[in-house]
Amino acid sequence: MRRRALLATVGAATVGGCTIGGDPPDRNGLSIRAPTFEDGTIPERYTCDGAGVSPPLRVEGLPDRTESVAITGEWLQSINPASGPSTIWLLWDLPAEGPLDVPENIAPDPEPDAIAGAKQGRNDEGSIGYRSPCHEAPDDNEYRFVVLALSESPAIEAGAARDTFDDAVESTIAASTSMHATYERF
Repeated sequence: MRRRALLATVGAATVGGCTIGGDPPDRNGLSIRAPTFEDGTIPERYTCDGAGVSPPLRVEGLPDRTESVAITGEWLQSINPASGPSTIWLLWDLPAEGPLDVPENIAPDPEPDAIAGAKQGRNDEGSIGYRSPCHEAPDDNEYRFVVLALSESPAIEAGAARDTFDDAVESTIAASTSMHATYERF
């Protein structure tokens, strides 16, 4: 649990395109964005009030030493000092090709067909794949998507939980960055 809280701060420390490890970024450095999120807002389609499908993401600027890419999604308002933010998505073994386009509506399968070789893990509700934003109180609306450029593919089975994922990637993170988005339900 402690490792998870530490890794959760990696994304927080990288807002604005900074990287962890390696050379400082330049204007063409590692980035993640959601083409359908306007002004940092998650459209209803990607939430429990809409279709609840995973959003399309675009990753650019992968460092040369990248062998594999992973993406995590987190609900920030649920931060627990022992475990960090609540995990809404774990996706790894993505190809280290840039730009990398992660398609919309990835099936909730441990090894989805949408991206060859990709694996998904368990979100904090225990299900596989993307858990759409669905906070139940005002102001609990901030979400973070983190991209991890890994120096090697994590040696974990599809369907793994967050702690297993964090243990596997911790020593292989070559660079990371994040984007924040909000969803206003109330």
